[in-house]
Amino acid sequence: MKVTAALLSFLISLSLAYGQDMGICGRVIDGSDGSTMAGVIIQIRDSSDRTIGYTFSSEDGTFSIEYDISRRDLYIHFLNMGYRTCVLKTDSLAFPLEVRMVPQPTVLADVIVKAPDIGQRSDTLVYYVNRYAAAQDRSLADVLERLPGIKVEDDGQIKYNGEPIRSFYIDGADFLGGRYSLATENISPEDVARVEVLENHQPVKALKGLEFSNQAGLNIKLREEARHRWIGILEGGAGISPLLYDASLFAMRIGGKCQNIETLRLDNTGWNPASQSTLHTEDRIFSNEYEDDIWPDRITSGDPAVPIDEQRTRDNTSLLASTTNARHLGDGYDMNFNLSYWQDRLNYRMGYLTDYFDEAIEQFSQVTDMNRISRSLNGQWALKINRPEFYIKDNLYVDAQWNDASYDISGSQTLNQKSATPSLNAANDLQLVKRVDNNLLTLSSRNRYTYKPHSLQVDADTTVFQQITSHDFRSVTELRYGWLAGNWDIYARGGADLNYHRLESSLAGLETVYPAAAEMDFITLKTYISPEASYQSARWELTLSVPLRYQLYRIGDRQHENFFTLSPAFYAKYRLSVKTDVSVQLRYVLLPPAIDQYAGILQMADFRNLYLAVPAGGYSRESSAAFNIRYRNPVNSLFINLSSRFEKNSYPYMSSQLFAGSRVLTSFADMENDSRKVQVSGGISKGLMSGRALLGLDAGYGSSSSTAMRQNVETPYTFSSVSVQPYMKAAFLGWLSAEYKAFCAWNCMNMGNSGKSTGNVLKQNAGLTFLPSAEWQFGIGGEHYYTGFNSGGSSHLFLLDASARWIMSKRIEFSLEARNLLNEKDYRYSSYGLLNETEYTWRIRGRNILLSVRITL
Repeated sequence: MKVTAALLSFLISLSLAYGQDMGICGRVIDGSDGSTMAGVIIQIRDSSDRTIGYTFSSEDGTFSIEYDISRRDLYIHFLNMGYRTCVLKTDSLAFPLEVRMVPQPTVLADVIVKAPDIGQRSDTLVYYVNRYAAAQDRSLADVLERLPGIKVEDDGQIKYNGEPIRSFYIDGADFLGGRYSLATENISPEDVARVEVLENHQPVKALKGLEFSNQAGLNIKLREEARHRWIGILEGGAGISPLLYDASLFAMRIGGKCQNIETLRLDNTGWNPASQSTLHTEDRIFSNEYEDDIWPDRITSGDPAVPIDEQRTRDNTSLLASTTNARHLGDGYDMNFNLSYWQDRLNYRMGYLTDYFDEAIEQFSQVTDMNRISRSLNGQWALKINRPEFYIKDNLYVDAQWNDASYDISGSQTLNQKSATPSLNAANDLQLVKRVDNNLLTLSSRNRYTYKPHSLQVDADTTVFQQITSHDFRSVTELRYGWLAGNWDIYARGGADLNYHRLESSLAGLETVYPAAAEMDFITLKTYISPEASYQSARWELTLSVPLRYQLYRIGDRQHENFFTLSPAFYAKYRLSVKTDVSVQLRYVLLPPAIDQYAGILQMADFRNLYLAVPAGGYSRESSAAFNIRYRNPVNSLFINLSSRFEKNSYPYMSSQLFAGSRVLTSFADMENDSRKVQVSGGISKGLMSGRALLGLDAGYGSSSSTAMRQNVETPYTFSSVSVQPYMKAAFLGWLSAEYKAFCAWNCMNMGNSGKSTGNVLKQNAGLTFLPSAEWQFGIGGEHYYTGFNSGGSSHLFLLDASARWIMSKRIEFSLEARNLLNEKDYRYSSYGLLNETEYTWRIRGRNILLSVRITL
């Protein structure tokens, strides 16, 4: 037996010698009582005592770490406070290791211990909030913006090392339904102990160890004193120019079995209630064959995007009321109920001038005064069972929207426009994951009904009225069965997607040669099968899928269309080290024409833009290749990500614009058209000074080229853009902190024979906060916006803000905020559309002052 064991050990060692790396695995236990030890630091060091790699033991004491087998000067160190350090030479180990730590009292003299800014436990990174929070931070979102590797976008979405997070938890409970801004913008930093990033997070327990995820989850760990009791914040403020008010109540209780968040807010200072009800994460229960919205809305009533803080432009009266409740029923059973209502009355004034780079097409100018009221009622109920052997989630939700807007328009035309775009959406999602030995069954189902009675009225010399009413029912069922064998998973996936769409469209008051009214029924049936294979090891993750689908279109009572498509995809990820991984994704998609193109009728989007649906024969071919590399070094608080994407697409149609007077007709010409896109983006963030400073830089390059038709003339074009975004947050001194961020962009539109258009944009934000004592804070901030126009002119805008804060006690504080002290009135910038450039002018809020009191309950 000894000879056999020795021979086996020799053969294993010989086979591993041909690889570059070797993995060490084992378990750490307490030498005195045999209990497992979690959080033990395991380091690989060379003969000069330089650390090569590290990890931590998990909750059950297990660990794994890799090292270069060609090196003979490496040692593995096991360190834990209160225990004697254990050192082993890597070339004299037997697997698996069982390391017994010997207790040894630690005698401390005058010692300064410096811990890493970020802790790591297996695949979990831990940010300790007390190291990153600044005295002026009012909400958890303020702290998240200071964490290396984490970025909070302007809309509240959270990204980790360049990728959006997959799940958001509070003390391990996921009950916000993806609307986590309700928590991040309201929870006080004083109530949070740490922020945990769950790398490669798989929320379904039945899939752990089987399916990998490239997106992280975020878990907010509350302080012990903030658990199992109601905590809250009551805030009220009043101001002038005009009469301002802002009142809010936030209450939260996170218990072992029940979780509750209640929110109420009234405001007219520019705040947008939709910001706290935006869905940032969503359970994706279907494969990539599923397309969520196949019938786009034609009548537009949304606000144009403006590259400035929306509170600067919004003249609003807003209300938000929300209740979020969850109950843990035990043994993996959870039930959630969420209900929210928001209302937003909004006024704005803007103007623009569009240049089409064509002497035959006149420039178009417009000045708009808009009054709009939007209401939203959203309810969601979910029951979830999440256990290692099976997973079930049933999600029922109802979403109702009412949007009514009135526009007074002058410029090239003088008219009034009114739009109403209400909608009702009710859906039920069901997902089942069942694991039986080495087999896996997944069933996913969605049934949804949507009703949209949209209308548009334009009053000028004559009245034009557009009515578009749609009823839509969709039922999707997908089944997947898998065979699990070692590192390989083999799946067979199939599904059926049935959609019934009733369209009633009429356009009155406009003379046209095109069909302008119709009542039509559309039925689409898509069935698909997809063999899939995936491989996972310590270094590699591979996935290959070859979906084949058949689609049937039935338009009205007579026309039928049949399509067969193929969409192979390949994904590979390789871990260069515990800090670095690279991934590649290749995909080819053969697509049929979109079903909405078969409507064949003229529809009006607004007073100027018309759309004509025309069926385009033939298939579209889209091919893409993406490359990503991510590096993270938690010990040094350094995070780097780089991604690139290339697309080459071929379409059987070409976008076409016809200008007739002041109106623009957008349609498609039956002509082959190729397009190419290149995108490269990356970011780096570095924490300094034990969490007191954060430096970062994001950059990107994009280029797209295609051909469009205007006035029946083909025009090839290429649009290119380069952007750089540096940022910094730092508390260099105990009484002073500073922050700075900028956005620089260079844009170029090249239209061949029509010439070239260039423009550039610079946005800068800077702020200083002075803390002369624990009770007082004073802040001053400025913003600078610069736009260089293609015409040769430029625009500068400087905004100045100031604030003062008095912390009267632990529970009560007062603040005084003054915005736009220079009383600027307008903001100018430019943007590019399809073969055009538009210069915008927006009215912004003037000088205003707000006095507020905040009471912590």
